Amino acid sequence: MKKLFLPISALMALSVSVSAQNARIFAITGDVKGNVNWNAVREIKSTDGTVKTTLYTPSAKPSISYQSLQNRNKTPNGEAPFSAIAATGYDAKSNRLYFTNMRGNTLNYVDLNESNLTVVNNEDATFNTGDKFKSEANIITRMCFGADGAGYALSNDAEHLIRFTTDSKPVVTSLGRISDGANNGDKSIHTAPTSWGGDMVGDAMGNLYVINMHSDVYKINTQRMVADYIGSIKGLPEGFTTNGAAVNEDGDLVVSSAIYTESYFKVDFSTLKVTSPVKSEGGVFNASDLASSNLLYQAKVSPIAVATSDKVSVYPNPTVGKNFQVKVANTVSGKYTLTVTDNKGRTILSNNTTNNQTLKVNLPKSTPAGIYILRVTNATNQAIHTQKIVVE
Repeated sequence: MKKLFLPISALMALSVSVSAQNARIFAITGDVKGNVNWNAVREIKSTDGTVKTTLYTPSAKPSISYQSLQNRNKTPNGEAPFSAIAATGYDAKSNRLYFTNMRGNTLNYVDLNESNLTVVNNEDATFNTGDKFKSEANIITRMCFGADGAGYALSNDAEHLIRFTTDSKPVVTSLGRISDGANNGDKSIHTAPTSWGGDMVGDAMGNLYVINMHSDVYKINTQRMVADYIGSIKGLPEGFTTNGAAVNEDGDLVVSSAIYTESYFKVDFSTLKVTSPVKSEGGVFNASDLASSNLLYQAKVSPIAVATSDKVSVYPNPTVGKNFQVKVANTVSGKYTLTVTDNKGRTILSNNTTNNQTLKVNLPKSTPAGIYILRVTNATNQAIHTQKIVVE
């Protein structure tokens, strides 16, 4: 089938477009702390995990408006829309929270632009991954939005990756089965039940990441439909099951547990190490799922003014094996300094070159994937070229 993906220039533009005001994180919880019915929807603060707003709880008995995407006057059939929510994804562009139920075969969303609680139901048959009552393998438990602006949903057994758009005429596409990477060893994204559950997030380069309930992390290339095992999150408390995952405004991973109420945890994704708890004095709601619009590797790039020049050429970009070449041409004779910095302004590499010279740049092997800034300055320290470099 034909798959649509944005060019890398569009992905880089997108990576700086989501500001802190869109860094919202939603959590699927029970009605009260410790409850595991997964029928409450809350927006939480990324700094301490406290509740910012409550969209829905059964005990509040709010009025709900139901609509069907296929027939706007029809009330969707089946179970209550907030019963046993299995997966969620937040789209900042439309300001909608998408979700699916544990046993449901439809894609739903809450329109957060409306003052009244409105649930819209999309009954597209392509979203159906099979009989959920006969096999938990068919349940969609991971959902997120990618760098291309589309939503992605993944079944427990990773046999079904589904892509959906959010425009006025949404398209739901079954992309098929995810294969294991050649170097995964004894780790498989299909293993039942250890690789089931968990959550999914996207990055600024168009990849998806599945974090399963045992904190194993798989990187999914949606063009090749391959999941590469990249490691396991280190530093989580004993007995912590990773059930929810989101990205905060700093580009860090935040994970939640369905059984742990002391805190959520912030994770440095480049090392897969826990850096700090996300909690307040009263603890947090145990959460089966988290949703955010932020992408990994996107944070803190926007303040940097980027001005390209036809006097400087950089290739390949994205890099291949963390190596690329820079050529300064058609300029006044002299020496030039090339500096590569990360999204926190730290210098990764600095080299000198002259005009009409091609310099081979070899980033350190330990350089994590992400977006970096290349600056070329002249002998008087005046910048003549600034450009984003994508390291895969």
